[in-house]
Amino acid sequence: MASVADVAQDLTEADVRGKKTLTVSSLLTALLLAQPALAQQENSLSFKDSIERAIMSNPELGARFQDFQSALEGQNVGRGALMPEINAQGWVGKEWRGSTSGAPSTDWSRRGYSLQLRQLIFDGFSSINQVRQLGYEKLATYYELLASVDSLALEAANAHIDVLRYREMEKLARENYGMHMNILGQIQERSASGVGRGVDLEQAYGRQSLAQSNMMTEAGNLNDVLQRYRRIVGVAAPEVMQAAPSLSESIPANTTDFLPSLRTSPVILAKQALYQAAESGKHVAQGRMSPTLEFRAATGKDKSDPPGSAYRDSQSSNIQLMLSYNLFRGGADAARIRQTTAQQYAARDVRDYTCRNVQQDLAVAWNNIERLRAQLPFLKQHELATSKVRVAYMQQFQIGQRSLLDLLDTENELFDARRALANATYDLQQAEYRWLTLSHRLVSAVGLSQPYSEQPEEAAKLDFPEEAFKACMTPVPDTSNLTPVSVDYRDGMAPPVLREKPAGL
Repeated sequence: MASVADVAQDLTEADVRGKKTLTVSSLLTALLLAQPALAQQENSLSFKDSIERAIMSNPELGARFQDFQSALEGQNVGRGALMPEINAQGWVGKEWRGSTSGAPSTDWSRRGYSLQLRQLIFDGFSSINQVRQLGYEKLATYYELLASVDSLALEAANAHIDVLRYREMEKLARENYGMHMNILGQIQERSASGVGRGVDLEQAYGRQSLAQSNMMTEAGNLNDVLQRYRRIVGVAAPEVMQAAPSLSESIPANTTDFLPSLRTSPVILAKQALYQAAESGKHVAQGRMSPTLEFRAATGKDKSDPPGSAYRDSQSSNIQLMLSYNLFRGGADAARIRQTTAQQYAARDVRDYTCRNVQQDLAVAWNNIERLRAQLPFLKQHELATSKVRVAYMQQFQIGQRSLLDLLDTENELFDARRALANATYDLQQAEYRWLTLSHRLVSAVGLSQPYSEQPEEAAKLDFPEEAFKACMTPVPDTSNLTPVSVDYRDGMAPPVLREKPAGL
């Protein structure tokens, strides 16, 4: 039977080997770009810079890192139970003796010291399992730190994209407003010359007011995302921001399931670590049903010189093995075993539904990517066709072949088409970034290093059952219903027929 001291030496040596990387400086160094790029022009900020600044300066991530440091030291606290305990005592003072029938009261000096050594030999492996429990809790905190890095990187990416999005939305709204002002000016000239109709002028005023309202709405949206960007990244968004890169090549073109993404998800791995921590916690409770064996050694000296008695200077030393075994504690130990067993089952269920949630999020992000990729060509075609129609309608309006309503409707349709195309383009980028985040790939895909190249030692002992992965895994969503369709128009008033286009068209 292995003793606590033997296992303690192995755990301590492993801690010394692993502790080299568990420092604040190692995290900050790992998060830096391969080529430092912090010195940027004041009026420009790249996409990588937005993510890096968020990771390096966001206090939420700093709090997560301190949680990890706390868990690391918590395990070191648990290791203390496996180490020898040495206590020293010293004393000096007076001793009194009251009067008796044969002697008056008196006092004298007394001084001495003692030194005691205690070493745990066996406690049903409770202390060892507690160190393991704290180690898995530390590992869970480590994975939560990685998940926080991924989440913050996605927030920074979305904030950067949304600033670009709403700046473009505001620009489109201003252009639309300018076009309505131009049309209004033409209508006013016609009305002043007696050619135009009064109702046309009122209609132009109404559409111009709507365009003004749209511009104010987009400006308000831009103000909101600028504040969100400042909160996440820690600096104000500059006037010039680089476009977000396309990461389509980082997403698999052909895959049957999301198992590789599930295996690397720090959110799932954190729940597995908590499950194994709960399992070790149950073993801690079971160990308390066993006896405890300790080695003890002590030495000391006690000096006293009472009046009328011989001078006393006693020296004593002892070595002993101390065995203690609790016979009854009111059923607390058995109840603790049942409690920790329930906690283990709860941790298992949390792990399983977390896996299902991540699988669902991956599938939804995949659906969004496929949908937006299928929609973009049609949105581009719609925007191009509407632009041509706008030019033709403007020319026809000048010669009286188109009404003002036709022209205004075309302007609004073009405005909506451009907004839809821009939104779909940015939405596709955000959907791709979200899928990469769920797969724990976003940080590396944008050119940043993942924190900690060396994981805590408990990571090698993480044992995620294959059947648990298979239970939550589903095939890649079927997106065949997104296949583009063609329209067959029929004679008379018969409704058109939608037909799927042949593959490859």
